[in-house]
Amino acid sequence: MKIEITEDGFETIYSDKYRQTYHSRHGVLQEAEHVFLDGAGVKELIVNQKKCNILEVGFGTGFNFFLTAALAKKHNAELNFVTLENNLLSYEIFDSLNHDQIENAVFIRQHFVEWMTSLPENLKNGDYHFEYGKIKLTIKKGDAVKAQLNDEKYDAVYLDAFSPEQNPELWTVDFLKKLFNSMRKNALMSTYSAKGSVRRAMQEAGFDVIKKPGPKGKREMLVAMK
Repeated sequence: MKIEITEDGFETIYSDKYRQTYHSRHGVLQEAEHVFLDGAGVKELIVNQKKCNILEVGFGTGFNFFLTAALAKKHNAELNFVTLENNLLSYEIFDSLNHDQIENAVFIRQHFVEWMTSLPENLKNGDYHFEYGKIKLTIKKGDAVKAQLNDEKYDAVYLDAFSPEQNPELWTVDFLKKLFNSMRKNALMSTYSAKGSVRRAMQEAGFDVIKKPGPKGKREMLVAMK
């Protein structure tokens, strides 16, 4: 595992296990904004609805959460963010990344890192809760396939697992059905992947799926609606 700098200056991590970086080398910020905040309609939800329930598959470096939390803080919105992560990074890694450069996120990240230091070193599987004002984060540590999710709860889903080739269990019809059931009617799920097999699996799981222009470095991405 090593830190790499992407084209927009934000750092990412290369995973030896999955042989991929956690974010696009073309830029961490542009990918997160384009694929997830815009792709899943979260910006509009936070600005207009002032309350948002988000489910994320793959917490990784936490960048999507910090970016979403910064937007919620800016608009004084209530955010309930639930994330599924099997291999939670150490607080030292979170602390070392330059993601405090996200506008309005510096204090959120500082409090998050402090909270991480209070957790046991050998963290068991289970739910871990972090709060900062109106922002609530639940990290469901463990196998995402086995995670317990409430039905019809989430306004948006970030499908940000490692690629279907490297992490196939999180792109199956059965797992996508689980995500489908957890979402409210008309909720959106977005992902950087545009593979035909992923699109067909989403459709079989019950979603209406469209292709959209991808972030820098990718021609297309997928957005699925319940």
